[in-house]
Amino acid sequence: MKKLILICLVVPIAIGIPTSTLLAQVADSPGADFLHRSSPQVSTEQGGTHRGGETRSDTLSIGDRIPEGIEFTEVLHHDSDKLRLDDYRGKYVILEFWAPTCTASIASLPEMDAIQKKYGDRIAVLPITVFPEKPIVDLLDGYSFLEGIDLPLIVNEPSLRKSFPHVVIPHIVILDREGKIIAITGQEDLTEANLTALLEDGKVLFRTKEDTDIQLPKGDRLISGSPQLKNKNIWYQSAMTGYIPGVTGSLIQNFKGMSHIRIVNMELIYYYQLAYSERNLIDYFGRNRIDRIGFDPDELITEKMGLDYDEWKAEGTHVFGYELIAPPHVNAYQLMREDLKRFFPHIEASVEKKKKMVYAIVQAEGKPYPRSIGEKRDYKVGGGKVEMTNYPLEGFVYHMNAMFWSNKPEPLVDRTGIDYPIDLKLNVRLSDPESLRTALKENGLDLVRREEEIPVLVMRKISEPNLLAP
Repeated sequence: MKKLILICLVVPIAIGIPTSTLLAQVADSPGADFLHRSSPQVSTEQGGTHRGGETRSDTLSIGDRIPEGIEFTEVLHHDSDKLRLDDYRGKYVILEFWAPTCTASIASLPEMDAIQKKYGDRIAVLPITVFPEKPIVDLLDGYSFLEGIDLPLIVNEPSLRKSFPHVVIPHIVILDREGKIIAITGQEDLTEANLTALLEDGKVLFRTKEDTDIQLPKGDRLISGSPQLKNKNIWYQSAMTGYIPGVTGSLIQNFKGMSHIRIVNMELIYYYQLAYSERNLIDYFGRNRIDRIGFDPDELITEKMGLDYDEWKAEGTHVFGYELIAPPHVNAYQLMREDLKRFFPHIEASVEKKKKMVYAIVQAEGKPYPRSIGEKRDYKVGGGKVEMTNYPLEGFVYHMNAMFWSNKPEPLVDRTGIDYPIDLKLNVRLSDPESLRTALKENGLDLVRREEEIPVLVMRKISEPNLLAP
């Protein structure tokens, strides 16, 4: 495949960039920015996970030599129609398994490109993904921080992943000059000190990454045991756990019949975000509408990734599990707020009106926005486009705050007064206010930056925590 020359658009490197550039429907309720720094979104047909014990014949480990003759035929940013691993013998090779649906993976690409540029011919960095070409091209076209990347990007490649099964991405495999596997690690261990020790002295200082993934079926309850009782007829149950190693972070909400909220291995700030946002798309308390007072920088949430993130979770005071089962006629979120007061008495939380700078979507004066003429309700975003049919504007605003603007200091608010479904098509860089303003103006709307008094979730640390963790 010939080298592609790509022009990319503006977006900051941040935790809050979208987890997917594929066309996808917006979430129905708050929780979409509960990012999981872990799971590549691939099907089981694309390769299983080796968790120890019996080893598959095609699984490779540290000390093994990668087979000869491996070649890739779908490669972006490469001048030849094939890329052969054998051609890289004589230099260290870093294989990075990544996905365009993973925030950490996307943010890692410029860092991997910087490693390649710094060490030149002494190292070869090869990002590999199971995803096909189109979502990768859409990703590169969408974000300016990916603009200068010259790395060869291997796409549509599931077979090599089977040799290096993993759960957490980015997943790094390092080969020595003879093709022997000398490290399986996380991207955060590719430090200048570790790479210099490898290149200058042949020392392998990388931590070994071992992935586990205990999957909890969607309908399963976290706490209830006694499997011999098939129907326990539980009317109310509330429980809090500490960090549970090996279980992927997740949030499940089910309000059909009994109310059921289950959160596993997620940072404490998200519990308060959910409990106080409820299912309100308008006053959704994204991180730019949460004031944290008196907390250490990494106390409620962290920017750490990979192995560093695993160690942070294992400290036992940051990540928790929670389950609530309640009758449908009671407010489950109110019960959750009461539980948080009991479990974390050192935190005082309240919703307060505060003056903040916001970006407000408004209607152009004298031009009321028309109602939808579509019949089927639809919402899609991806590839620099937004397509809404028979959809509420507040749903778009929520999606922006939860995904694309979660790290911006100014939240997005709807001041149009539009309380009916509309049709809207935008060609836009969603993280760029000027691009959004231009796109909205083309549709009879506008974007205004101004100060407003809005509800804000205030979290105050009023004492030192007294948790069960040692």
